[in-house]
Amino acid sequence: MKRPDPETAALLLPFAFSILFVAIPLAMTMAGVRLVWIGWLSIAFGAVGIVAVGAQLLGYRPKQRTGRSRSGKSRAPEKSVHHKGPPPELSANKQAQVRRAVKVMAQAGVFAPTPPDPALLYAGATEMDWSIQPDVILLALLEAEYYHSGFDPAPHLGNLVLHDIQVETPAEVIEAMIRDLERLSAGALVIADLQVTQEITDPDARTVRTGATMTINGAPLTFTEEHHFKYFPTGLHPAIAGHMPPDRRFAALWVDQGAFVTVLAPGAVEAMNAALKLTPNSRCHWDWIVDAPSTA
Repeated sequence: MKRPDPETAALLLPFAFSILFVAIPLAMTMAGVRLVWIGWLSIAFGAVGIVAVGAQLLGYRPKQRTGRSRSGKSRAPEKSVHHKGPPPELSANKQAQVRRAVKVMAQAGVFAPTPPDPALLYAGATEMDWSIQPDVILLALLEAEYYHSGFDPAPHLGNLVLHDIQVETPAEVIEAMIRDLERLSAGALVIADLQVTQEITDPDARTVRTGATMTINGAPLTFTEEHHFKYFPTGLHPAIAGHMPPDRRFAALWVDQGAFVTVLAPGAVEAMNAALKLTPNSRCHWDWIVDAPSTA
């Protein structure tokens, strides 16, 4: 049976109370009890509730005003927001660093089917005002449409996915992550019989136990991890990465928003880190997922 969506379910209780506010005084009246003012007030209050909540249950939603930022300025819907005026300028030295980083990452196979034009990333890199490292390149790529209306990053993201750690992770989100890994494997992983379950282990701490069963290339895999509901189970990716063939491996770049995941040939991670002078002490660096720790 299909469960009601959360918004509808949240309306059922006030709708029921509204009915009671009307029904109880009316029942008393029918039993011969003379109502005082509070009884009539209860009927009026309940009637208003029945009309208001009932209309929402039937699908009516009041129009929302345009949102405002903390500064008080009007904020248009996210998809229609674009930078006004000329884009911010990046120094010539940092432009060269962006071009080099894109070239190194493209040679490693991070971008597919084509690498992005580095010039489209300059404005985003300027806005972030960080040293030029792979996290700047990838985040600027995702945000390039803000500065260049009509830009579509999809032609460069065929071998990339960002798994966010700033969103809640119900079972369907975990399942989507698993399917992302299957897609990135480009046929190297065939995942069947996938089932994802979750059990609340501590409601106050919002921790859940996520379980996943599947077959990968015909071999069974059972995974279980307890984690905060706001973050995905970080042991899931290594568990699946272990089934990749030796000529292709999952790699990750951790950023504030989560992990960029890609599939590269052996040696590509080491080559990128060396070319871009990245170490475990750097703000970010590439890592093979199969060797990654089980916690972020």
